Amino acid sequence: MKQILFILLIFYASTAFGQNKCTLKLESNTTQLQEKGIIELSVTNTGNKKTKINKDFSAYRLQLIKIQENTQSKENKIGYTADVDCFTDCIKNTVKLRAGKSYIYTIPIKETLQYAKLLNGRTYSFHLFFDLIDLTPENCNIYGPTDNEVVYTKTNRE
Repeated sequence: MKQILFILLIFYASTAFGQNKCTLKLESNTTQLQEKGIIELSVTNTGNKKTKINKDFSAYRLQLIKIQENTQSKENKIGYTADVDCFTDCIKNTVKLRAGKSYIYTIPIKETLQYAKLLNGRTYSFHLFFDLIDLTPENCNIYGPTDNEVVYTKTNRE
């Protein structure tokens, strides 16, 4: 009987304390979008161990989806998205992100694939899609960011 209890105790301890699964929380920030043309992606390690993440996040991995020009008719939609493949090693330089710490990627909107389709002086609404295929080489649970609609006016200065 004692042996069974001992085995169950070891099994419980190994499953309870062996949960070192990588968990990342993502949040997008568009407060600097209109003024500076920048979208920020914050990655927070909510797990309990260090995690490697890619040092750079390519602007091609950010896509503007459900783009719609804000006009009276609401009919001018841009449906251009792309499947961006990585043909070489996409994860070259990594950063070790400690538990509870964050890393912020700064992504210029003018480097996204859909930016060239937007016309100067016009206001658009769209959603952000972050392709996270090359975010980390580790097997992580990734959640966020929330899918909010973004309103943006393209200006000549960018």
